[in-house]
Amino acid sequence: MELKEFLPIIVGLGAPVLVAIGGLISWFFKSRKEELQTIEERALERRIETYNQILHPIIVLFSSRANKKMKDKATEEIGSVEYRKAAFNLITFGSDEMVNSYNDMMQSFFKNEAENDPKTTMKKFAKFVLSIRKDVYNKNTKLQEWDMLKFMITDIEKFID
Repeated sequence: MELKEFLPIIVGLGAPVLVAIGGLISWFFKSRKEELQTIEERALERRIETYNQILHPIIVLFSSRANKKMKDKATEEIGSVEYRKAAFNLITFGSDEMVNSYNDMMQSFFKNEAENDPKTTMKKFAKFVLSIRKDVYNKNTKLQEWDMLKFMITDIEKFID
C-alpha cells in the first residue's frame, strides 16, 4: 500500500481524535476557571465576614444611640481574642490600602486621638471603610472618605474640609 491509500484513513481517524483532544483541553480550562471563581468567591465571603467582625464594635462606638454599657461591651470586644483573630485575617488577606488604613485608624484609637481630634479619627475611620469598599466591590469608586459617613452623621458639614 502506498501513502495515498493511507491518507484517507489517517484523515478519517485523525479528525475525531483532534476534536476529542480539543474538547478535553476546553473542558480542562473551563473547569479550572470555574474552580478559580469558586475559590475567589469563598475568599470574598471570608473577607466580608472579617470586615463585618472588625466594623461591628467600631460602629457601636460611633453610634449616638449606644449607651455606656453597649460601648463598654464594644470596647471589650475590640480587645478580645476573636477580634484579634479577625484583625489578623484582615491584615493577612486585605489589600495594602485597607491594611494601612486599618493600622492608621487603630493607632488613632490606641492614642486616644478621638478625644483631642475627633475629626481626624472620623476621617481615618471613613478612609478605612472606603478601603473596604474598594477591596470588596469597586476599586475605581469615585466616592471620597466623608461620603462613607454621611449616612450616619447628621452634622457632617462641620467636619468636612
